[in-house]
Amino acid sequence: MMKHVERLTGLFMVVGLALFFVSSSASAQDFPKKPIKLIATADVGGGEDTEARGIAPFLQKYLGVTVMVENQGGAGGKIAFDKFQKTDPDGYSMIVSTFPKSVIIEYMGKVAYRTKDFTPVYAWALTNQLLVGHADTWKNINEFLKDAKTRTLSGGLSGRGSTTHLAGLVAMDGLGVKVNWVPYEGSAGSVAALAGKHLDFTLCLSTSATSLIQAGKLRPLLLFGDERDPYLPDVPTPKEIGLNIPSMPALRGAETPPNTSPAIVKILEAGFEKAVKDPAFVDWAKKRKMVLRSFTSREFGKILLDTYPQVEKYQKMLNE
Repeated sequence: MMKHVERLTGLFMVVGLALFFVSSSASAQDFPKKPIKLIATADVGGGEDTEARGIAPFLQKYLGVTVMVENQGGAGGKIAFDKFQKTDPDGYSMIVSTFPKSVIIEYMGKVAYRTKDFTPVYAWALTNQLLVGHADTWKNINEFLKDAKTRTLSGGLSGRGSTTHLAGLVAMDGLGVKVNWVPYEGSAGSVAALAGKHLDFTLCLSTSATSLIQAGKLRPLLLFGDERDPYLPDVPTPKEIGLNIPSMPALRGAETPPNTSPAIVKILEAGFEKAVKDPAFVDWAKKRKMVLRSFTSREFGKILLDTYPQVEKYQKMLNE
C-alpha cells in the first residue's frame, strides 16, 4: 500500500512539474503583449532615472511593446524595493537600480525584501565613484588633501544606503579626511548643491557630473577604480597617488520580482542585449560618458550573491 502511495505521489510531482513548465512556456509564447514598466528607485533627474529613460525606447523597439519609466524615490530606494518583493512576477514590472544599493540598504536596518530573492535580468553599465570639487576650489587631488588636513569638509552623498554612501565612507576613511556628510535624494541634488557652492565636494558616479564637468563648473579630482576612466583620462586613481582604497563600482541593471519564469527572463534579457548593442544607444551612452559593459542574467546573479559578504564587512561603518 505504501509503495502504491509513493508511486502515486511521485507521479503527481512529475505531472505537476510538467504542467508548471508547460504553463510557463505557454505564458512566455505571447509575452510581452502589454506595456512594460521600468521602476526607477530614485527621483527624476538623477543618473539612475536618466539612464532608465535612455534605454527604455531601445528596449521598447526590440520587445515590441511600450516601455514606461515610473519613479519610486524615497528612503534611498527602500520603499520601492519593499514594494517590489510582492509585485506580480509576470515580467511586466522591472526594477532598475544602481546595484548594490539594495544590498547596502538591507544591512542598514529592517527591510521587507531580500535582493537575492529578486530575479536578475541584465546589467549594461559599470561606473566608478568620482570625487568632485567646484572648479574654483581645488585644481587637483593634492590641493584637496592639503586643504582637508586643516578643516572638516562638507560632502554630498546621493542618499543614505546608496552606493555612494558606502563608497564615500570607505573613500574618506582611506584618504584620512574628516567630513560632515549631507545626504540628498539622488545624485542630481548633491551635484547641483556643489555647483552652487553649498558643499565643499561630492562623491557621485562619474556619469552624474558629466554635464557640469564639461561646462567647467565642476572639477573631477579622484576616480575610485582599479584603472582610469576612458572618458576622464586625466583623473588619477588612489593607487596612482600611493593609496590602497577598495573600489565600489556600481552596476546599472534590471531585475524582475521573485519567481519570474525563466522563459520570460530569457525574452527580457534578449531585449536588453539588443538594446544595448543598438548603434543609436551606444552613441547616446558615449555622449553621457557611460562605460558600457554587459552582464547576462546568470553573470548578474553571481555578482549579486558575491556582493553580500563584501557589504557585510562595512555594516558597522554604515550604521554609525
